[in-house]
Amino acid sequence: MIGFSFRETMRGRFFLLSDPLVERKLSFSLVAQADQLRRFLVDKTCHISGHVTAEGLATERPLVGTLKLLLLNERRLPYRFSFTGDDGKPYAFVGQKEFSPLAPIQTMTELPAYLYDGADAEIARAKVHFDVANDLGRFVRSFRPGFSFGGLWPQKGRA
Repeated sequence: MIGFSFRETMRGRFFLLSDPLVERKLSFSLVAQADQLRRFLVDKTCHISGHVTAEGLATERPLVGTLKLLLLNERRLPYRFSFTGDDGKPYAFVGQKEFSPLAPIQTMTELPAYLYDGADAEIARAKVHFDVANDLGRFVRSFRPGFSFGGLWPQKGRA
């Protein structure tokens, strides 16, 4: 099966609802993968993995989740990932880029989001950005076709 992958890094700020006057740094780097192009064309979903740092909450913690590429039909890109905080508790990041033809660069580089605890209670609000000036070249070069053989063939580096 043919698929694809790409890498993305976003950085910005968040504030805890319990301490709204203190802005904290937030960043994540992820790899988005669609292992089967045929399935992707139906559900528009990429699986994501990577690392997140949220000041006072998580330091380079692994993340897993989904990114839906609904740009053409719904003009939006919803991100959802989960991670375990430095305190050992589960958290979720939920955000969505909403494309506007009146402000295409701004709407495709800004991601407003919410952070939730393990009980699905909102604990924070965030806004992260894709840095076009510094990261666009790396982002474009990260796009790769991928091939999946359904687990029948060993992957490079595995026995």
